[in-house]
Amino acid sequence: MTKLEKLIEELCPNGVEYKTLGEVAQYSSNRISAKEMNEENYVGVDNLLPDKRGKGLSGYVPETGMLIKYEPNDILIGNIRPYLKKVWLSDRLGGTNGDVLVIHITSDNILGEFLYYILSSDDFFLYATQHSKGGKMPRGSKDANLRYIIPIPPLPIQREIVRILDNFTELTAELTAELTAELTARKKQYEYYRNKLLTFGDDVPMKKLGGDL
Repeated sequence: MTKLEKLIEELCPNGVEYKTLGEVAQYSSNRISAKEMNEENYVGVDNLLPDKRGKGLSGYVPETGMLIKYEPNDILIGNIRPYLKKVWLSDRLGGTNGDVLVIHITSDNILGEFLYYILSSDDFFLYATQHSKGGKMPRGSKDANLRYIIPIPPLPIQREIVRILDNFTELTAELTAELTAELTARKKQYEYYRNKLLTFGDDVPMKKLGGDL
C-alpha cells in the first residue's frame, strides 16, 4: 500500500468532500498601479504560454492606470480561447488585465499547489471551453468557472498528491530537455552528412539542372 493510499484510508474513511471553486476561492478584486509593472511581473493573455507551460516575459507593459493585482500562490488563467490551456501558478506580486482570471484562495482547507493541479487539468479546460461563448475568440464564463466542482481532501493528502505530481512534472521536464538536446544533435549530424554527401570535388563534372545528362 502506498503512502497516499494509507492516508486516504486513514483520513477519508467516508470519502472525500467536494465543493465548488467559488466556495474556496474568488477572483481577485485588488488593484495595483501600472507604474509597478515590468516585463517579468505583468501578465497578459499573450505571454501566458499554451499547453500549461506557465508564462514568458511580456512584450507589452502598460504604463498608466490600475490593473488587477495578483499575489504569490494565486492562479492565473487565460480566459480567451480556454482550449489553449494557459495557466500559471504565481510566485510573485504583479498585475494583469481582464483577459486573465486571477484565482485567489479564500479557504484554509486547500493548498495553492493542489488547486493549481486541478485547474490545470484537461477536465477543467474542457469544462471551461464548453461554457465559453463567442466565435473566433471565445471567452470563458467566469460564473461557470466558480461552479466547477473540485475535491477537497484533507491537507496531508493534498500535500502528498502535490509531491507526486511535482515529481512527475520534474521528470517530464528532464526527459523533454534530454530529447530536445538529442534532437538538436541529430539535426546537426544530419546537416553535416547531407552537406558532405552532396559536396563533390572538382573531378566530378557539373551540369545545369535541365541540361543534357
